[in-house]
Amino acid sequence: MKFETRYKSHHNSSGVFSKYYPPKRLGEEILINKLSEEPKDVPRVIYVHTPYCDKICSFCNLNREQLSGSLDSYAEYIADEFEKYGQYRYFKERPVDVIYFGGGTPTVYKNNQLEKILESIKKNIKLSEEYEFTLETTLHNLTDEKIETMNRYGVNRLSVGIQSFSTEGRKFYNRTYAKDETIARLKDLKDKFNGEVCVDIIYNYPDQKIEDVRSDARTVKELDLGSVSFYSLMVHEGSALSQDIKNDKVKLEDNLRKERELHNTFVEELTSDGDYYLLELTKIAKKGRDKYKYIKARSFGGDTFPIGVGAGGNVGEITIFRMKKEMSMFVEKNEHQQRLDRLTGLFQFPRVEKKIVEEILLENEKKAFEKIIETLKGADFIIESEDAYTLTEDGVFWGNNISREILVRLVEATLEK
Repeated sequence: MKFETRYKSHHNSSGVFSKYYPPKRLGEEILINKLSEEPKDVPRVIYVHTPYCDKICSFCNLNREQLSGSLDSYAEYIADEFEKYGQYRYFKERPVDVIYFGGGTPTVYKNNQLEKILESIKKNIKLSEEYEFTLETTLHNLTDEKIETMNRYGVNRLSVGIQSFSTEGRKFYNRTYAKDETIARLKDLKDKFNGEVCVDIIYNYPDQKIEDVRSDARTVKELDLGSVSFYSLMVHEGSALSQDIKNDKVKLEDNLRKERELHNTFVEELTSDGDYYLLELTKIAKKGRDKYKYIKARSFGGDTFPIGVGAGGNVGEITIFRMKKEMSMFVEKNEHQQRLDRLTGLFQFPRVEKKIVEEILLENEKKAFEKIIETLKGADFIIESEDAYTLTEDGVFWGNNISREILVRLVEATLEK
């Protein structure tokens, strides 16, 4: 088995089922009925999307736009959504484990807008005792006032979009502040914020050197950060960077050897002393610190209730897409899809317990799965032990391809003709 193109995100598997199963559209009343029932005992996430940034990264064309006016109406809309859905049994009778604000940049709100949203959450949502409450953020739009507000309302995790500590890298990504100022502001944030501070790093920008990623990893350790997400640069069509490439102003090195070397160097440097470990394909955490419950809940069959324009998630078998304030799409996933989603979610982690796989798969699926595992073992992507499947170094690098390959082969092998 050999992969020619590397998938860099778990989202690359998301569209696979549509090839095999025509989407079954549902009406909103089906979701309302579901929310009115006694809630199931599964991990529960609320994902809140803020599709606005005050500064756009050079590579980005995600579901966001540059802020050009007030966010008063959008903040009111988000607060009202918590008020609206918080009245159902789904939220009244069982606490939520995780709240995750993504974007865009959720800290782009003014402090009074942020407080309005957080106050609505406090009034309408019960959180579990060991909840995780994350806001994605940048350094330049955080203020002491916003930090104090987040502390007061129980936000306990920040994910900071650093992308690179290198001054050259930060210029490339259109990030604010050079290296020294970035480090100083992170230290100040750690002093003032009551929760865990985590960062994102993006590697494989043009002309990036091995020493650059090694330095990024060392800086993470020196700052004693809770975790770091690390992704290979993905150039989105329509971004400023993609246009530069078309105009031959920027030439990305489409070189898997370099990408792998940068990836492996970062992982090895950060985990070499044993304080940090590979939690997930793109996440390295400090032992005993960041739990990253958000991705665990999503990958292990939990619910993700979406709020905000551009948000997506699910309640049980109902998949939900929030396209506009007053427009959502609801699609049903059958039992087969749900189980295989759970299976491929497991392979976002470097070690997969066999007993969990056996609980998910039916007998005919197990036979097909065993054939896939043998192929992956033959390619030196997986090591099998008595109780687990463990990804090798190459397996981690190709992890999203492996997850997608398992899904495609299992669907094709077991789909009823």
